[in-house]
Amino acid sequence: MKATLPVWTIPLLLAILGIVLLVGNLGTAAKVVVSIEALGYCAYLLIRARRDEAAPRPVSNLIALFPGHLLLLLAISSLATPDRLAYVWAIVPPATVLYDAITWRGLLRVQIRSSISAILYAIIWADLFYLLERLVALTREWNETIIIVVFSLVGGVFLGLGIYRHRLAAKE
Repeated sequence: MKATLPVWTIPLLLAILGIVLLVGNLGTAAKVVVSIEALGYCAYLLIRARRDEAAPRPVSNLIALFPGHLLLLLAISSLATPDRLAYVWAIVPPATVLYDAITWRGLLRVQIRSSISAILYAIIWADLFYLLERLVALTREWNETIIIVVFSLVGGVFLGLGIYRHRLAAKE
């Protein structure tokens, strides 16, 4: 079985990170946090590529979505004061690595592993929907209440279906 995100994508991840750091309006502390997390993510990809891939597959492949998460950070860093949202974004990389590590490890019972995975899945996607909602609300001159309602409905359905998939996987 192939790795969820090929090792050769690491230069792409580092290039996107470089663009975020050079072009974005992040403060020094936010830049340090984001850089450490992205480098840790790349290290996890290298370690993961060397591991045995015979472990059970996770319900959702979130590792492969990291380039998109970095692009979201690029959009966030283009705001006038992006640090607060960048710290909220900083939840995503460690939670994604933890999600992947738990789902690929066979040490826990399937029900426990699936429950932890469902919780991490919900945290990651709720965080991303919140960031997208804030990004749209701060960059568009639309009615903010409508934006909140739409993102809440779409995000709620998306999260509900994802958690349902995790529960189904635990029963298999």
